[in-house]
Amino acid sequence: MQPCEHKKSEMLTRRDGVEYVRCLDCGQVFEAEDLEPVSVYDEDDQS
Repeated sequence: MQPCEHKKSEMLTRRDGVEYVRCLDCGQVFEAEDLEPVSVYDEDDQS
């Protein structure tokens, strides 16, 4: 079984400045900031 990529989600609520969303594919609930892409830099590529 492959892990869910959480491509479809819905906003549930905002509490203390944190937005919570639910994945429509797997049902997992998590903080919206966890869904945002994170840039990864490889030290060898910085020229």
